[in-house]
Amino acid sequence: MSVLAAGRWLAIVFVMAATARAQAQPAATSVGPGKVFCRSTTACELDIGTPVSLKYKIDPTALPVADKERLTKQCKVTGTPCVATVTGTETKAGVKAAGIKFYN
Repeated sequence: MSVLAAGRWLAIVFVMAATARAQAQPAATSVGPGKVFCRSTTACELDIGTPVSLKYKIDPTALPVADKERLTKQCKVTGTPCVATVTGTETKAGVKAAGIKFYN
């Protein structure tokens, strides 16, 4: 195998590895602003629109402790709704929250 052929082969392997790695990384996303509420410490939802036209399931487990506590303790189905934008990683089940910005 010549040096030129080996270089081409190495370039092809590098491109294939980079493509596979890029496809394996989950997509970052930002959803909201909308009304966010939790039914439990792991079951939250963000509703956008009046009437609601978009719904996102939110996984708050990766949030900083203070944000997670505020979300799961203050943002309930009943009472004053919390308004927020959630940033995180899009998954098949919804959004795994990495950050949240509250507007009220």
